[in-house]
This record gives sequence, C-alpha cells and structure tokens, in this order.
Amino acid sequence: MTILVLGAGGQVGASLRWRALARGQGIIGLNRSELDITDAAAVRHAIADLRPEIVINCAAYTAVDKAEDEPELAMAINGSGAGHVAHACALAAVPLIHLSTDYVFDGTGQGAYREDDPTAPTSVYGVTKLAGEKAVFDAWGKHIILRTAWVFGAMGGNFVKTMLRLAASGQSDLKVVDDQVGGPTPADAIADACLDIAAHVAQADIIPWGTYHFGGAPTVSWFGFAQAILAHYPDMKIAPCTTEAFPRPAPRPANSVLDCARIRAAFGIAQPDWAPYLAQLLRDLGETVSKDGKGIS
Repeated sequence: MTILVLGAGGQVGASLRWRALARGQGIIGLNRSELDITDAAAVRHAIADLRPEIVINCAAYTAVDKAEDEPELAMAINGSGAGHVAHACALAAVPLIHLSTDYVFDGTGQGAYREDDPTAPTSVYGVTKLAGEKAVFDAWGKHIILRTAWVFGAMGGNFVKTMLRLAASGQSDLKVVDDQVGGPTPADAIADACLDIAAHVAQADIIPWGTYHFGGAPTVSWFGFAQAILAHYPDMKIAPCTTEAFPRPAPRPANSVLDCARIRAAFGIAQPDWAPYLAQLLRDLGETVSKDGKGIS
C-alpha cells in the first residue's frame, strides 16, 4: 500500500513519514512548497499521477491567533483546500484520512466531547476547520475525519517547545493558564493511529467511515502540562493563572477533552499516555541542543 501524505512538513506529517518508514510502509510526503492544496487543479493532477492507495491530509493553516487577521487565507487552506483534496480523492476513488481539531467545539461543554456533539467554533481557525470537515463530508463518502487536540512533537512549533525556550532564556517566573483542560496528543501517536486506520482500510471488507476523536490521556490543564515539561528546571517558577489574565486574539476552548471510545471500538486504537512521549521528546530535544549548541526552534 502506498500512502500519500499532504502537509508532510508539519508536526504530524513529519511523524507520519518517520513512523511509516519504521514500519517498512511505502509513503510519499508532499509539503506545501511541493503541493499547495488551495490549487484544485494541482491537487487533482498530483493524486491522479501518483496513484496512492490512500491519502492522509495533514495540510492546514494552524496559526490560531494569526487566523483572526487572515480569515480568507485560513479558509482557503482549511476549508476550500480540504474540499479540493476530497474531490480529487473522489475522482480517483482513493480513501481519505483528514485531520481536524477540537476547535470545532466551543469548549463550554461538560465532560469529554463525543463525535456527535453539536459543533460551535468560536475562532476563525475553528470555523475554517469545521468548513473543511463539511467539504470532506460532502465530497467523498470514503473518508475518516480524525479530530485531535493539543498536538506536540519534534517538528514545528508547539507548547512543549515554547516552554523549553522560555526556560532556556533564563526566565525565572512564568504564568500558565489553569482553567483550560485537554489531552496532550503526541504527533507520533497520531501518525501511528493514521497508519493503523490506513492498514484497516486496505485489509477490511467493511470500513466504518466517518468522524473519530483521538486525544492523549490523562486530562490535564495547560498549567499541569507545563509543570510536567519543566520538571527538571527547578529554578523556573510556574504559577497558575486564568484565561482572562492571559488574553489572546483568538478564544481558546476551556474544555478540549475528546471522548475516544469510538475509535477504540472501530479500530482497536487506544488513547495514548502522553507522559512517555513527552519524556522521549525531552530527551531527543536535549540531545539536539547538546550536539549543535543551538536553542530549541
């Protein structure tokens, strides 16, 4: 089976390439400079020419705050772009795995969000990602939409690397919001989940197409996650604060917890414990810094 990954330069896209190679899985990865999903014709030609057996779309506009000032660009990528990919997959009869986000919910609900809970995004990013889900749903029946949250990994920018940069800069006092909760989700675990679903699609006679949630466990606040990240920085003082005390251009969901029972029942995929992944990432990033003498990017 040959897998085509779009958005291969991002956190999950890069992890998909590494994890697929480790499994001996055939994979083609295209980053934005190689294929811009806002170009419908280019997407159609790429999928028709490469003839993959499944497409995993990780391409997205993920700058949550910046999207408030660039709604057209965010919609072109997250909304229309997702539709271009789904239409191209439909024309080529290729199954699609499309990544989405907890931001499609408003975050005011109690308990973990299920796939059939009402969506109500409050940010431009969330609105555009929900538009992308609808475009995929309308264009092609053979799809899996995988919503995830609080992604962290070795590539790109994320909360883990931000905390480490602040610690390395010598900052001694840090305030982190403690009234937003979620499940930190390792990019490597998302990649493995996508590859497991792809293998199921290739082998099974009956495929449970549709929307699924996949997030890390246990649930923690950003403050609690920061404590885990900076456990080996005793001089770094961390204090909890409220969301109101740390305003951002785009509103954040207070509750980003995802109910992951459906993906386990359908594909046997369990929620990952984020702590071992975090420990490994911290070791890997520490080795990188010690080898080249540079900070974490």
